[in-house]
Parts: sequence; structure tokens; C-alpha cells
Amino acid sequence: MAAIDPMVLVVDAHALIASSLAIALGHAGFSRVATVDPDRLILGGGEPSVQLAPGDIVLVGLLYGDGRTALPLIRPLAKRGCRVLVMASDQGLALAGECLDRGAETVLGKAMSFERLVAVLSRLSSGGFAMTKEERGALLETVERHHAAERALHRPFTALTDREKEVLSALVAGAAPKQIAHLRGITVSTVRGHIQGVLSKLDVSSQREALAMARDAGWP
Repeated sequence: MAAIDPMVLVVDAHALIASSLAIALGHAGFSRVATVDPDRLILGGGEPSVQLAPGDIVLVGLLYGDGRTALPLIRPLAKRGCRVLVMASDQGLALAGECLDRGAETVLGKAMSFERLVAVLSRLSSGGFAMTKEERGALLETVERHHAAERALHRPFTALTDREKEVLSALVAGAAPKQIAHLRGITVSTVRGHIQGVLSKLDVSSQREALAMARDAGWP
């Protein structure tokens, strides 16, 4: 059951963004708004550092700005019954699917209008949902199709031996066979033998095709 007058907790690594958003939400009529740094939200044992009740809304900024993300925060919060909304500048399918799988209600683009954010938060505050079951199901189905396509692109590379993977990775990075041979302490002919193995297993006829296939698949 949704909390009465739920708290809205803004979690973002950028303090200025978090505090500014909290002030704006207060002016928009949300009476209980707080902020916390993501590094200080979850304590040892998975317990939140802020007192939260089931139905409270947690607005999480996904990217820390130093290469880390707030993905590990989502599941502990969702398990407590919190309504987790993720804010991200990148709403790629893989990212959205990961957030939903961990229990987030939805992923909101940071380019969305403040009015739309208020509308979503208002729906959650009154016990509604960020997305309908049909919308959520359709998104998860699209995410699964995306993952299936990615798996199909990566499948040919699983047949490569460890040494073939090393050689192909070096080629993708721009190294020439002679450089690879020198770095690996093997002969150029051995490197070319590994390249031929790569071409055969990827079912391509040239090194250029193999590199294009690797780049299209985002491999490694």
C-alpha cells in the first residue's frame, strides 16, 4: 500500500542538482522532500541511511560522473517497497532493462520537462504507476529482443580460442601483425595463423571484414 504523503528522496552524486531539484519539488507542492549523496544512502547490510517507508519515492540519478552508476542502489530500495525512479541522460534499451530488472518503476530522461516529472511523481504519490502494465511489458519485450540481437552478434566470437581473441583484440586496437608478434613474443607466421583461425570461425574472407564485424558487435 502506498504511503500517505510519501517522502520524495532525491539521490544524486551532484549536490547542486539534487538540492535544486528538491527545492523545486517543494515549491511544486511536495511537502516531504530530502536529498542524500548516493555513496551515503546504503549502509552496511543493505540498510538505507535515511528512514524510508514503503511507498516513499526515491528519485535516483544514475550516473555518478566518475564512471560509476547507481544501479546497485535500486534493488535494496525496491525490496523495501520504495518506488524507485531512475534519471539518466542515456535511455538506451540495455540500460532501461537493467534498471527495470532491478525493480525501478521506470527510467526518466534528464531532458524531460519539470512539469512531466511532477506529473509522474504526483501519480506515484496517489498510489498510481509510472507506466501501465502494458507499457512496462512492451518495454521489457523490446529490451529482450535487443538482448537477443546482441547475443546473436557476439555468438561467433565465443568459438575463438584465447590466443585468437588476444590477436583479434590487438587488431581492433590498431596493432599490426608484426607488433602483435613482438608484444606476444611469438613469430609473425604464428600471428597470421591465428588470424586465419579468426577469419574461418567468423566466416569472413578478410581481416577488414573481421574488424568490421567486431566493431559492429561492440567486441570485445
